[in-house]
Amino acid sequence: MTAGPKALSHTDFGGLKGVNQADGAAATDSATKGQVDTAYTNAISRANHQGTQPASSIVDFDTAVRLTRLDQMAQPTSPVGMNAQRLTALADPTSAQDGATKNYVDLAVGNLTAGLTLKGSARVATTTNVNIASPGATIDGVTMAAGEIAVLMGQSTASQNGPWVFNGAAAAMTRPANFDSSAEAVLGSFWIIREGTNADAFAVMTNDTAVTLGTTALTFVIRGAAAGGATGYTTTNPTISAGGSWVVTHNLNTRFVLAQVARTASPWDFVNVRIERTSVNTLTVLPDVALTAGDFEIMVQKVA
Repeated sequence: MTAGPKALSHTDFGGLKGVNQADGAAATDSATKGQVDTAYTNAISRANHQGTQPASSIVDFDTAVRLTRLDQMAQPTSPVGMNAQRLTALADPTSAQDGATKNYVDLAVGNLTAGLTLKGSARVATTTNVNIASPGATIDGVTMAAGEIAVLMGQSTASQNGPWVFNGAAAAMTRPANFDSSAEAVLGSFWIIREGTNADAFAVMTNDTAVTLGTTALTFVIRGAAAGGATGYTTTNPTISAGGSWVVTHNLNTRFVLAQVARTASPWDFVNVRIERTSVNTLTVLPDVALTAGDFEIMVQKVA
């Protein structure tokens, strides 16, 4: 078929479509809808983009990056510099390759010099047998709250002795996170007891050999009156303004003491705070923020 006559002026289709048209081949050919749709799809596809695009031209780029958690990003394959900045609000390590917090290191070093391992405070310590599967609402006459620790020292099955977390009157008690493996049941572990028959004293584990938790019979003694006694002292904080100080008079007559500040409510954690050994009988606690009376307690242990 030969080509038709060439138009010498514009053609008006009167609102009708040109149909059954072949795809255009030359630059001056008319294009079909299929060609135009394909070209449009390719144009907006990011897979076909080349070159660089400024982050400022992507509407949600900054928000998306800021909201992406570090654990969702690729792991580094080389050392990461912190530009002389600190990592803050870290949890204490639980495995050998975890990063260590200052609190963990301070306690570890302090325990080396003391020969003791502070495991924190406990609500009560009792020599009465407790049913750990269903302990009831009170232990040693104290109404317990979920998450609080009781040191059991008189269990009929002696391997059950030691610290337990109270989970409810009819709920089974569990070992606390710092005493739930044999490696953590270290010799010289001790707790400061806050209430009950042995209030304001230390419960010290006296086993002389390595412990297999759940098998070894654990033995404990109560030592010292922590509130003004010969070996230790504990008290809660008064109201302190931001930038203020808290003078603690322990009357232990030595600067060779270990001191640790802990929260008196959930999550019952130890906190990092500057403590100065002002004299042989006093410490000065210098918190960075304001404290409401009774928020924290300080535990002081004489080591020499």
